[in-house]
Amino acid sequence: MKLLPLSLIGLSILTVSCANTKQQIEIEKEVVTVNKNYAEKNGLVVIEAENFSTQVLSDKRRWLIFDENGTASEPGLYADPDTPHSAGASGNSYIEILPDNRTNHDEKLIPGENFMPTPGVMAVLTYPVYFSEPGRYIIWGRAFSTGPEDNGFHFGLDGVWQEKSQRLQFCQGKHQWTWSSQQRVPENHCGTPKTLWLDVEKAGQHTLMLSMREDGAELDKIILSKDQSYTPEGLGPAETFYQTPKLEEKKVYKDIDNYAYILNSKDSFNFENGTADSYYFDKGRGVLAINAGKPELRNKFISASYIHKKPKPQSFNMKLVTLTELDGESEYKVLLNGKLIGDFKNPETNLDYKEAVFDLGLIELKKGDEITVKSNAVTNGKIPEGDITAFARGRWRGVVLQHP
Repeated sequence: MKLLPLSLIGLSILTVSCANTKQQIEIEKEVVTVNKNYAEKNGLVVIEAENFSTQVLSDKRRWLIFDENGTASEPGLYADPDTPHSAGASGNSYIEILPDNRTNHDEKLIPGENFMPTPGVMAVLTYPVYFSEPGRYIIWGRAFSTGPEDNGFHFGLDGVWQEKSQRLQFCQGKHQWTWSSQQRVPENHCGTPKTLWLDVEKAGQHTLMLSMREDGAELDKIILSKDQSYTPEGLGPAETFYQTPKLEEKKVYKDIDNYAYILNSKDSFNFENGTADSYYFDKGRGVLAINAGKPELRNKFISASYIHKKPKPQSFNMKLVTLTELDGESEYKVLLNGKLIGDFKNPETNLDYKEAVFDLGLIELKKGDEITVKSNAVTNGKIPEGDITAFARGRWRGVVLQHP
């Protein structure tokens, strides 16, 4: 695992909640970016503690990452009474908050330095999590504690430190990696299992937060479970990463790399849909087409027109985008205010419905100008269809107006 150094990136404003009081604090923000996004899956969120997204409020105490060799993510010699505990940690890596200047009751407790009863004020980590299910999630932490003064943590969500997510406590299982979901309360300092939780009010993207309570605390893994009967064992399950879906690839106008406007044939051009001498919209391919099933529409030019509405005259490089067809090589005519400015014929193709782009050159358009596109349904005699051969339907996708 590659460890990333902390880097100072400037000033930021962080809104945190201290008990029921919200404070707005201007801070210097130190950030570690590991590019790991988490997701709730079937009511479970599993996070390696070392894979945090950001760390703030870390001037006096700081969460350091320890790798499989026991090497800290930030070089230096810090007060730490125990040795690294990478062995037994999930992924052989974990975090610890250092320096650790209070290891027992005899050493002085200094609030705001080696102890922080209020969450969100010292050494705050964030983890992005996408929840598909809102609800109550039990918080489990896997920690290594060597005494009574390194066994507490605070959790929060979206800058709010809910009362029931504060003071995760580890009393049992000293000197080993141990799971706990126990909240420290005045009447029971060790707490009761499954009493620490976060309420997620709505589905969507949220930010899980971890805050210092005691210095020297070591944390390996975090689990949020909606199933209140669930108890993790051993190393716990694998992390639940958010799987980023693949972006939709360009399916139309594939050879158009820049444009000011795209005038889609159906949406921008006027045509008398359903009449004898009109185009119809080929929904499956997103183009206008001629119904060549009607003999009277074969070998005949059908037209559609667009009226330019932009008030300011402007020059554009104009292109016509058509679809090639195996059945025939349809012809296209483009007119500006009734004057022919382009006359094209689809090339022969061995791939049906491939886009063809025809360049009409630089055209000046002003408000009220009319662009007319005509095409015909023809056959090349190659594709048998009943007693005749199939006809190409003069399909075209639209007109592109490019920046000159």
